[in-house]
Amino acid sequence: MKKIKKAVALWLCIALCVALLAGCTGLSAANRQTAEAYIQDYFQQNFSKMVSDYTYSQEAKAAITQDVLKGSYEVIVGHLGVPDSLEKQKDSLPNRATYLAVFRSGSLLAHVVFNEKDEIIGFFIEPYDTLTMPETIVEKEIKFGEQDYPLTGTLTSPRDAQSNTVVILVAGSGPSDRNESLGVLKPFRDIAWGLSQRNISVFRYDKRTYTHKTKLAQAENFTVDDEIIDDVTYAYYKMHALGYDNIYILGHSFSGHLMGRITKELPWAEGYIIMAGNVTPIEDLALAQVKYLSEFDGKVSQEEMAEIQKWEVQNTNIKNLTKENAASYTTEELMGAPASYWLDLKGYDPLSVAKSRGKLLVLQGANDYQVSVHEYALWQNGLAGHKNVTFKLYDKLNHLFMPSKVMNASDYQTMNYVDNVVLDDIAAFTGNQ
Repeated sequence: MKKIKKAVALWLCIALCVALLAGCTGLSAANRQTAEAYIQDYFQQNFSKMVSDYTYSQEAKAAITQDVLKGSYEVIVGHLGVPDSLEKQKDSLPNRATYLAVFRSGSLLAHVVFNEKDEIIGFFIEPYDTLTMPETIVEKEIKFGEQDYPLTGTLTSPRDAQSNTVVILVAGSGPSDRNESLGVLKPFRDIAWGLSQRNISVFRYDKRTYTHKTKLAQAENFTVDDEIIDDVTYAYYKMHALGYDNIYILGHSFSGHLMGRITKELPWAEGYIIMAGNVTPIEDLALAQVKYLSEFDGKVSQEEMAEIQKWEVQNTNIKNLTKENAASYTTEELMGAPASYWLDLKGYDPLSVAKSRGKLLVLQGANDYQVSVHEYALWQNGLAGHKNVTFKLYDKLNHLFMPSKVMNASDYQTMNYVDNVVLDDIAAFTGNQ
């Protein structure tokens, strides 16, 4: 767990880099040489030298320690071995040098960022995405949504085949973009491209909480209707207006949890797909995730125990929340969401999805630590006897339905893609396989 936290600490330098880029100019030849030497030292595990022999900004010096560098290497790079080559890439941002480290079993991008004083202000590693859009599909940008919160999405379709079936992808909690990106992992893009190659159109969109994050922070009485339900409804009617007869709705994670609310709002959809959806209330699931990661290495530090206790207090606050005492809690005391959000969810039963007339597909990765197989069992038990429901469990796939090795956050540090078996099953469910 400590290694994972160190890796995450290094990745958090990205935010520091972005914040300071505004005052940067182009990258000098000297900084390019420094960046290349710095990255070579990293892959040669010269962490002490990296800390002592290079000039950092004050903020970066505090963040990039020998322990952080070593921890990140063990989690992100260690299993890949020594890179076969280090190739300079085109600099995508001012004062950022990027190199591609090529290994036998994968590739990583390494970035070093400088300020106007030629000090290092950030260093981060990310998987390298080699996937390009297939020539057999096309994409079109679509605008939709309500006037106060307009949204943009991407409609992906087969190039040379007529498709009257579309799957609308609905991201889970938080401000997700249309690809549901996690670093360079893009599960929704993978699904869109994969299904379109199977003659199924796919619509994915930037969530309201991604596009209008600042505006929504000031909104009163914010609920899951504002976050998810209203916009999937707008997306449905937009697809209908574009001529699609068979419309399916796929909800991942928390949106899978909310499929009962979605089916109530859109009971006439052809079918519904729950991918790694939770039955357990989200506040309990969040607490369970914190405990799982804290206990993963078999030891719980004082810092980790304090973190668990903080989440336990917030969980209790949410359980005790009522309309009468709502004003006494801040969002920080309620897992970052306002009281209106949690009050709206009280009494909701995810298994109410059973009332839907449409067919239902429930998908689960066996190596998902965020929404575990325990949740899958709850779906199976709660929906037993319903002939319109199909269940699929995938061995060694994680929360993003990508191959998993360790069942923790380090799964997301390696380039991966949604498994083809999952895409085949979704296509078969829609009748296009």
